Amino acid sequence: MAWCHMGRTEQDDNVLLDALKELNGWEADDGRLARTLPLDESQHAALAEQIKIFADTLNVHPDVSRSDHATLIVLNRAGGVSITDVTFAGRVESAYLAIAGELAAEEDAHLAKGRFARWRRKSH
Repeated sequence: MAWCHMGRTEQDDNVLLDALKELNGWEADDGRLARTLPLDESQHAALAEQIKIFADTLNVHPDVSRSDHATLIVLNRAGGVSITDVTFAGRVESAYLAIAGELAAEEDAHLAKGRFARWRRKSH
């Protein structure tokens, strides 16, 4: 992962990494932060409106695209993922949970179970 960024300390990078670990389903790699969300058309429209507000507020420029029953959100940043990107992702995740309801809760539980299973394998 490209965490190094001019002016950021190792402690800053550790805080960023810890914050990313809390975001189920988001992938970070080489300045790219991405998430695919299973949504229908009306949920996609509702989330896209929220994403626009979050992006304008935080001055980020996500690419949002729609495919078969899913919405893909991608942030690209030269120099690595920033805390602003993670803040954006957290807001998107909260909006997704509110918009998609049970579907999001089921997906979130599934992702968390996988994350904790990986953690248990590493710690034993």
